[in-house]
Amino acid sequence: MSAPEKFGGFFHFFGKGDFKGLVLHLLEERPMHGYGFYKPSAGAIYPALRALLRKGYLSVSGEERRKTYRITREGKAYLRSRRKEIEQRFRAFESAVGPERAALFREFRATWKLLKTNMSEVTPNQADELRRIVVEMREKALRILSK
Repeated sequence: MSAPEKFGGFFHFFGKGDFKGLVLHLLEERPMHGYGFYKPSAGAIYPALRALLRKGYLSVSGEERRKTYRITREGKAYLRSRRKEIEQRFRAFESAVGPERAALFREFRATWKLLKTNMSEVTPNQADELRRIVVEMREKALRILSK
């Protein structure tokens, strides 16, 4: 059994209740709607969001179908208090998948963060150039994976 299968996918290494920690971690980066980079089922994300709202770790604004969630001061404090535990879980994940795959995962995440943070300022010319780079990377990845 490969490491990702062993963990039920890349995000399944969080134990019961730890999904809420992942939600807070993602919202610490920026406010977002019920669906962000990771696309869990509605049956996973909305109960977690409701529980975090009840605890005061999140605030919500917007309309019924377009709510935006933000981490609160209390949520940041809770996340800080669990930082060591969360980091240990990430280290366990990295250990399970191997250092090379973990490094690849970190690079994808860093690239995603860079792009999503700057997407609103990307000019049409920059978008074309970035798209070409992504297409080239995908074609190279396919060649590597086909070996």
